Amino acid sequence: MSAFFRRRIEVTIEHMISLLDEMDCDPDLEAEPVEEQHDHEADPAERGIADKAGLTFILAEISKRKRISRF
Repeated sequence: MSAFFRRRIEVTIEHMISLLDEMDCDPDLEAEPVEEQHDHEADPAERGIADKAGLTFILAEISKRKRISRF
């Protein structure tokens, strides 16, 4: 395949994607595969709730750094 033909395909695909984005009004809209539509696990991190163990670790590190910086 020539470089010209490859570039022409790339430009055509980019153009078609921009048309779809324009039609959807959302450039990041992507359909979720059928097998994953009902396969959601409850993940508190996705609801903005931090993992308690992770939060405890972060607070301990901050506290440790404050103690070290005082000396």
